[in-house]
Amino acid sequence: MSRSSRRSLRTAAALVATAAAASLFTAAPQAQATSSMGGQITRSEVLARAQYWVDNHVPYNQGGYAPDPQGSTYREDCSGYVSMAWHLNSSLVTSTLPSVSTHENFSDLKSGDILDYTAEHTFLFANWTNQSNGDFTYYAESNPNDPTHGPNSANINSSSLEGWPTSYYGAYRYNNIVDDAAPRPARVAAGDFNGDGKLDVVGVDANSNMQYYPGNGAGSVSGPGTPMLGTTGLWANFKAVAAGDFTGTGHTGVAGIDANNNMMFYTGDGAGHLSGGINMMPGTNGLWANFKAITAGDFTGTGKLGIAGIDANNNMMFYPGDGAGHLGTGIPMLGTSGLWAGFKAITAGDFTGTGKLGIAGIDANNNLKFYPGDGAGHVSSAAIAMLGTNGLWANFHAVMAGDFTGTGKLGIAGIDANNNLKFYPGDGAGHVSGGTQMLPGNGLWAGF
Repeated sequence: MSRSSRRSLRTAAALVATAAAASLFTAAPQAQATSSMGGQITRSEVLARAQYWVDNHVPYNQGGYAPDPQGSTYREDCSGYVSMAWHLNSSLVTSTLPSVSTHENFSDLKSGDILDYTAEHTFLFANWTNQSNGDFTYYAESNPNDPTHGPNSANINSSSLEGWPTSYYGAYRYNNIVDDAAPRPARVAAGDFNGDGKLDVVGVDANSNMQYYPGNGAGSVSGPGTPMLGTTGLWANFKAVAAGDFTGTGHTGVAGIDANNNMMFYTGDGAGHLSGGINMMPGTNGLWANFKAITAGDFTGTGKLGIAGIDANNNMMFYPGDGAGHLGTGIPMLGTSGLWAGFKAITAGDFTGTGKLGIAGIDANNNLKFYPGDGAGHVSSAAIAMLGTNGLWANFHAVMAGDFTGTGKLGIAGIDANNNLKFYPGDGAGHVSGGTQMLPGNGLWAGF
């Protein structure tokens, strides 16, 4: 669209947009900012602020101003939108946004960066959905016919983006943007701990106690939790846990990486309690240092559970079990090129009905991906996107596979950004849907 055409459309829309502005935000939630105007801001907050205008259908209007979640106002155009998302002190224009940012290569783009054609247009980069192919999502405020929108899909190799030649854009990073803190490892697990045939959830709470929440077989668990091994904080500094029967007792227990970076196993009694604590790999003290996530499963069809986990080199390693509570030497499940860098949580399951366990996990782009297993300790690189590719799993810090509703199809339970436990049922073909709360009450899983 030419500059003159854009100007005429803006003029025609200005009165309507200005009249609507007074009532536009009457029901808008007042989100809490962790940044201050002109101060440091995390990438996740930038995207949350961008989403705020999308949710409120802010129109394009160069002569109008709309509020951010805290009530400060910004100009309703492309550069005003970026200024709002970055929480700047004022609404800059496309030619001045580079004054508060640093030029970078397209390949270095991260969430919250921008693509800026300094003469005409700018928009926010959201996430890579497939960086090797150039696929990404973005947020933009474009023209009076296209209110604030996103996350939309695009490809960095396209000849044009948002109506302008891609070659006209430069990539820029706000000087005060910072990466979000690395998510803490999940310390929750799913299993049948009381022998009733229904999946339960266990986890280490904010007081470092292992709590047990029995499932009802209909997608919910009951609380408050029951301590599984006393209330003296015995699980302090455990970095990750997984559930399974590693000793052939028929009772589910808990394995976990302790404060000394050893993998310890605590046997279950079939009534929701644990005991003991045996080192699953004697003589390998501290072997599990810097593992980022673990999950339990029989990936080789032996009938004996082992442990899979992302090691310090970002490789997925599988340690087969011997059925007596011990693990053997680790084998790479998908090469040794650090392909699992940026994954935030993993779980094991057969989501496609092949009878072979694979790995599901939240990747660096905050998408939930499933990597099918071959039954011989390996997983395929041909991952299945389980719920789209729009970064919907941002800030989830746990996922657990299981059939919580008795359908015979595995779904995913996880702790979301609001610290609620949600269940997403599976379709038996590698996908999940929905998302229902498993324990009523808001934020009850904070600290797990």
